[in-house]
Amino acid sequence: MWTIKRIDEADFGCEERLPGEPLMVLVSLECDDGRILQLEVADNWLTMQELDEGDEWPDDPDEPDEEDAKSAKQVQWMESYLDALEELE
Repeated sequence: MWTIKRIDEADFGCEERLPGEPLMVLVSLECDDGRILQLEVADNWLTMQELDEGDEWPDDPDEPDEEDAKSAKQVQWMESYLDALEELE
């Protein structure tokens, strides 16, 4: 089980947020076995989920979700495509 230990405003550095870009926060999670993980998530998502420091994180961050798996497949396909183009040259 992962517990929210801290929620801090994400650092945008010298860049400002773009118009319409959501406010991001840095969430520090701690697992029962002592592992610590940091995630950057939209602040309004946390609010909608009613999550705050001390709450249990709703998902297992170690397991890739469906969107992550889809993105990984797209990246792999694109790398294969670019490799094939290089071979043709």
